[in-house]
Amino acid sequence: MFGHTETETVQDDAAIRRIHELAPAVNGALSQIKKQAESGRTDRCEASARCLKEAIKSAKLPKDYTDEATGAVDAIMRHAFMKATSIASSAAIEAAMEDEIERRAMKIKEAREKLAGAIRYKAPEEFRRKCERMLETALFSGGVKAKGPTRAKPGDMVPKVEECAELAEA
Repeated sequence: MFGHTETETVQDDAAIRRIHELAPAVNGALSQIKKQAESGRTDRCEASARCLKEAIKSAKLPKDYTDEATGAVDAIMRHAFMKATSIASSAAIEAAMEDEIERRAMKIKEAREKLAGAIRYKAPEEFRRKCERMLETALFSGGVKAKGPTRAKPGDMVPKVEECAELAEA
């Protein structure tokens, strides 16, 4: 047993004890972040994730456990940003179909911000391409129909016909 001392086993036991003490709190925090991620609230998710990562680092837990917990938090954050991007892209297309140009522009901007966050958390390349296509669709949709008469379609210029049935009977 070269290189092993009693202090190392005591430190290992203390680390295992700390993991067992903090595991329920970490799992509870992860489930809370998952709930927020499902609704697409990235700002709340980021704040919760930041606090959880700091708590894990300050607890002086073993590197394996901190890496595993950090990986789980990053996966949840990636999911949250992907969900938020999808919601914003769909809303942009919907606004374009309803000819609401201002709302379409706001949703496209929001979707691009969320897409940048998803890419930061290593979202798949296929997801990025899909979102870019959705944003292009939203950008090129809407704003085509003119409100009111135009030169090509001047509108209803023919005078309305009055009820002549009463005059014919007399």
